[in-house]
Amino acid sequence: MRSAGHGGTWGRGVVATAAMAAAGSAAVLGGELAWVVHRDLPSFEGSDASGRYEPARSTAAAPLVLVALGDSTLTGPGLDDERELWLWQALHAAAPDRPVDVRSFAVGGWRVADVRRRIGAALACQPDVAVVAVGSNDAIHGTARAAFARELDLVVEELTGRIPVVAVANVGDLGNLERVPPPLSSLLRHRARGIRREIEAVVDRHPRAVLLDVAACDAAFAQGGVFVADRFHPNAAGHQLWAACAVPGLVESLGRVGVACGQDGRTWTASSSAPRR
Repeated sequence: MRSAGHGGTWGRGVVATAAMAAAGSAAVLGGELAWVVHRDLPSFEGSDASGRYEPARSTAAAPLVLVALGDSTLTGPGLDDERELWLWQALHAAAPDRPVDVRSFAVGGWRVADVRRRIGAALACQPDVAVVAVGSNDAIHGTARAAFARELDLVVEELTGRIPVVAVANVGDLGNLERVPPPLSSLLRHRARGIRREIEAVVDRHPRAVLLDVAACDAAFAQGGVFVADRFHPNAAGHQLWAACAVPGLVESLGRVGVACGQDGRTWTASSSAPRR
């Protein structure tokens, strides 16, 4: 009995030591990942993507107000023109029959907790639709999945409590980032998949939420040629891929507030050129 007891203690010690070693290795890899993402490469400021979409056919209808909350996926670092941003490309492709005022509250580097702190400002615009795109920075910095899910659930709950529809973008395969080499790309891919699953689960729980499935273009992103010089943020071609995947969800979202899509001819005007990091 004593021998078995010592064996059990030894076995538990081996398991505990292995767990500590695994945790230590994960921490080291996480630290290396953060360094790789932020190492010295060309950097770009994002832009305020606020502006107004106008349908080709004039209308007396009041503009629909769309607020955008999220990270640099909504500020487009490295793009030459705000119209290259996936949200604007998707809006033009959807071609709604009403003017749309886009008011952006996105800031590069934001995580889901940052987005939640800006909900009040976004709601003050009395929006008809909200677009939320966040999660990549949570994956990069290792936000626990459960914590991310709780925060995002609160974000969507607060928004859907005041807004008819909230369109939420998922997170694509961050292992495709040219800036992140193996084996760190495998770690980031694993984290991003976990965050994506949490996003999709949150959307499923909220009837007023709609998924913008940008992850559907992961295979195209893996082919390369879709990043700006920082090898991290998508270029216009990358945003075009995201836009194509987001259009179905955006059309559904606009339809829920009575906006018909599929009109020909659109115009866009910027309301601000102030940069946002």
